[in-house]
Amino acid sequence: MQFIVFILGAFLMGAITPIYLPMNSSVARYVGSPILANIAFFFMGLATTFIALSITLLFTSNIDGLAIASKFKNVPIHLYLSGVFSALLVFGTTTLIPRLGASTFFVLFVLGQVVMAAVVSHLGILESPKDPISLQKIAGIIFLIAGVGLVTFSNVKEISWLPNFLKSFDASL
Repeated sequence: MQFIVFILGAFLMGAITPIYLPMNSSVARYVGSPILANIAFFFMGLATTFIALSITLLFTSNIDGLAIASKFKNVPIHLYLSGVFSALLVFGTTTLIPRLGASTFFVLFVLGQVVMAAVVSHLGILESPKDPISLQKIAGIIFLIAGVGLVTFSNVKEISWLPNFLKSFDASL
């Protein structure tokens, strides 16, 4: 049962992404800058995190802020790059969604996630359990690439490299 809750949680996190990133692109249009939109995004994220931490501390017996702060000194410095990656991710999506469109952006986004996740899992880096790349995973990635191509080029009438059977399938729709 707990595993199903985790699966639903992961699905919901994935479902939130196509909503909140275009929202940040809209903020960029209102304020006139993806960088300013990024500041608003991270300010709200920091405020939300602070509220969640405050609520958590209210319900725990240990409210020693110094003990909490001291835990950060043990984190390897390279892991703090996750904050840089997060800022680049939000800035990049704020810039790319208006140019590519949400559907094209997100299929490419998911493809990038799946390919990198396969590499991270295969190598067991970043404390990820090792999960070797199999033929089934490679086939899944190939199907995903085909799907990305169909979504990305769905509005293009003539694509010279597209097989004839796909052209006839597209014409029948």
